[in-house]
Amino acid sequence: MGFEWSRDDASIADGFLRIAHEQIAKAIAGAENSEESPARRVHEARRRCKKLRALFRLVRPDFAAYETENTFVRDAARGLAQARDMRVARGTLIELMQWAGRPIEVDADHPAEVELEGLSRFAGQMRALEHRSQGWQVGRIDIDTLASGLKQTYRRGRWTRRLAEKHRTDEAFHEWRKYAKYHWNQLGLLEHCAGDVLPSAHKSAGDLADLLGQHHDLAVLDRVLATTPEALGIEVDVGLARAAAARRQQEHEKRIAVLGAQVFAETPKALKARFVAYLDDWTQRQAAE
Repeated sequence: MGFEWSRDDASIADGFLRIAHEQIAKAIAGAENSEESPARRVHEARRRCKKLRALFRLVRPDFAAYETENTFVRDAARGLAQARDMRVARGTLIELMQWAGRPIEVDADHPAEVELEGLSRFAGQMRALEHRSQGWQVGRIDIDTLASGLKQTYRRGRWTRRLAEKHRTDEAFHEWRKYAKYHWNQLGLLEHCAGDVLPSAHKSAGDLADLLGQHHDLAVLDRVLATTPEALGIEVDVGLARAAAARRQQEHEKRIAVLGAQVFAETPKALKARFVAYLDDWTQRQAAE
C-alpha cells in the first residue's frame, strides 16, 4: 500500500500502525539494497525518516511513544548527515558553477566508505524501531486527531516562514524547510481523502520544500567553502563560488516568497475545518462502499 490511509484499514489507528510498519520496513530494505549506490541509499533512508516523523506528528496527541520515537528517528537520520552533506555539497558546487557559466573539472566520485558504515548502523537502528513498534500503544486516533496534527504542523510552518522572511538567515530558512517538508508529507498522507481537491496543494507544498532544500544545500556548500574547501576534492575559486552561491540563494528566495505565500495563505483554524470536512466525507464514502 502507499503512504496514505486505505479503505482496508480497520480503523484510523490501525492505518497509522500499518503505514508506520511499512515505512520502517522500506527504510531497512532500502538501506541494505546493495544494488543501489550508497548515495541513493542514504537519500532514501533520510526520506523514510522524514515520512515517519511527519506521520508521528500527525497523530502526536494519541501516540504515547511520540517523544521517544520521533527523537530516535531524528537521530538515526542525523547519523547519515555527515557523509550526505559532503556529497551534496560537492554536487551542489558542480551544478552551481555550471549555472554561473564557470563549469569545473570533476575528479573521481567521493569515497563511499563512510556512507556504507552509516547505512549499516542505520539499518540496525531501524530494526530496533521495528521491534519496538510491535508494542506501540495508541489512543483513539480519529478525524480530529489527524486534523489537529495537520493544523499544528501547518501553524509551525507559518511561524517559521515569518521568521525566515524577517531574519533571512540560512538557519531560519532551514527551520522553515523542515516544517514545509512535514506539511508536504502530511498532505500526501491525506491526499486520497480529498479527491481532486488536494493534489495541486500537495504539489505546491512539495515545490516549496524542494526550493527550500536547494537553498539549504547552498548554505551547506558555503560553510564548506568557508572552512574546509579542500574536503570537496575539487579545484575551485572559493571567492567566486561563494559569491555565486549567494546570488543563487537570492534567486531561490524570490520564488520561495511566492510559493510560501501560496502554501501558507490559509489560517490554521480554516485549514483544520476544511480537513475535518474532507475526512468526514471520506469516512462516509468508505462506509457506504
